Amino acid sequence: MGFRLMTERAKRLAGLPLQDYIAETVKGRLFAVDGPGWESVATNAVAAARKQPLGREWQRRLPSDKYPSGVLFFRPDEAPVNRLASLFAGSREPVYLRLDAAGEPLYLKVEYRAYSNEDFHLGGGFSSAPTPPTDFLFPGRKWSPWVAAAGLALYVLLPWPKRPPGAQAFRRWRVVATDVVALLMTVPFFAFPFFITGGTVQAFTEGWPLFFFFWPILLIGLVLVWLAAWVSAFALQVTPEGLRIWTDRGERAFAYCEMECFQPVVTRPPKWLIALSWLAALSGKGSSRIGATGRAMILGSSAWGSLAIRLKNGREIFLGITDQLGTDMIGADAIVDALRKAGVREVDEVREIRSLGLEMVRLPE
Repeated sequence: MGFRLMTERAKRLAGLPLQDYIAETVKGRLFAVDGPGWESVATNAVAAARKQPLGREWQRRLPSDKYPSGVLFFRPDEAPVNRLASLFAGSREPVYLRLDAAGEPLYLKVEYRAYSNEDFHLGGGFSSAPTPPTDFLFPGRKWSPWVAAAGLALYVLLPWPKRPPGAQAFRRWRVVATDVVALLMTVPFFAFPFFITGGTVQAFTEGWPLFFFFWPILLIGLVLVWLAAWVSAFALQVTPEGLRIWTDRGERAFAYCEMECFQPVVTRPPKWLIALSWLAALSGKGSSRIGATGRAMILGSSAWGSLAIRLKNGREIFLGITDQLGTDMIGADAIVDALRKAGVREVDEVREIRSLGLEMVRLPE
């Protein structure tokens, strides 16, 4: 419990009538206003304070953090508050307005607020209360759903690549799945610094260290974007003369007479990646260790099939033919049958290589 002695001024103010008390405490900052514009402002401010229904025009002026008071936001150039610009020219102190409506006078408090980087904090975003409406603080955000919808519509409406008759290609669901994974690995990690700081400009001025953490992961996503484009463009056609292969770099043709032999290949993850996954599992605790151990076991046993074709000039072609579940992706039987009929020598020994598996087809330069 605390006590405070009343000063002579406090005693004098306590004895004044309400109207005189208000006039004395806001001396020099109290101004009388009138007109339908101010009456509408006062009416809706009172309704907001009492949590009464507001019209749509006035709902957009409420604080976005549901601040528990009759607060309404206006831009400085909006009527009727644009008439108060001269009152804040040399001072940012609050201004008090008196509106003589029907009955007792109504008083409004007006504050001029200019926000800066200091109102944004890492992890908390915009931290000033009451928080301005989203349309005021981030005026471009209302267009974001339309931009996202336009991007989705463009993805759906863009025509798929035309394949030559009889050409082998990855099934459409694999192409779409690769696009989705690439999207999940790029957009979130690109946007995290902006969401954490709460503002685009503030991410570069206050939260710039976050870019060094999230954007390197974004580079992995960009590799997947390239992989998605490659998967979409890939096609392979078996012809009587040889193999025709289309990639994002164009068309390549390889004649049977240029091929020396072919053999099956098993591709496994690099040993260093498996070792890192086990180190991550051993360093975990509780349930996280169990999950990490399971992922390490899956990674260590994962493998996918490829077909290696050695050319007479010593270079090799690698064609990924199965995924980690052993599912044929591009019609391997037709390719092998064509190589056998053309008299290309077959090597039965299975060859093992270590790779991240980001490339499903490797062509000689």
